[in-house]
Amino acid sequence: MSKLPIVIAPDERLTTRASEVIDITDKIKELVNDMFETMYYAEGLGLAAVQVGVLKRIFIMDVQPEKAEDGPAGYESTGKFCMINPEITELSGEQVILKEGCLSIPEQSHEIKRPKYLTVKYKNLNNEEQTLKASGWLARCIQHELDHLNGILYVRHLSKLKYDMAMKKAQKVKRHYEQ
Repeated sequence: MSKLPIVIAPDERLTTRASEVIDITDKIKELVNDMFETMYYAEGLGLAAVQVGVLKRIFIMDVQPEKAEDGPAGYESTGKFCMINPEITELSGEQVILKEGCLSIPEQSHEIKRPKYLTVKYKNLNNEEQTLKASGWLARCIQHELDHLNGILYVRHLSKLKYDMAMKKAQKVKRHYEQ
């Protein structure tokens, strides 16, 4: 396993829709292992393949119990997952506003409104179809990472003014990281 470089915004790869994974190969499994190592090193909750420069529909996440919230019966609020070709099949009408951050937009966090519960279907690393009902931070993380796969940065959910300010700050931070 090895730590991968994280793509920092602004970067065209972060606004490009990722392509479907056709075959779950050993190379894909190695990528996922490297992504987990990278995410843990960077102290993130989730990481999309596009954030490490791979434009494939894969993301990982590990939402620990300290982030758990009570949700409806049958909904998970914590766990470690790798989701390949994920698709949200149901979103709750109830929405919550919580502060989010992103490994690709370091040194920032913003309050974002998202649905509180969801159902997602995906393939795991064994190429098995899975369905997950998620709530709380787990649901939020799924939505955030799936946005990445669709070429959407979380700051796109802000007003235009706040988005412009966030991206201006992101450019400054990126220049600092590149020095």
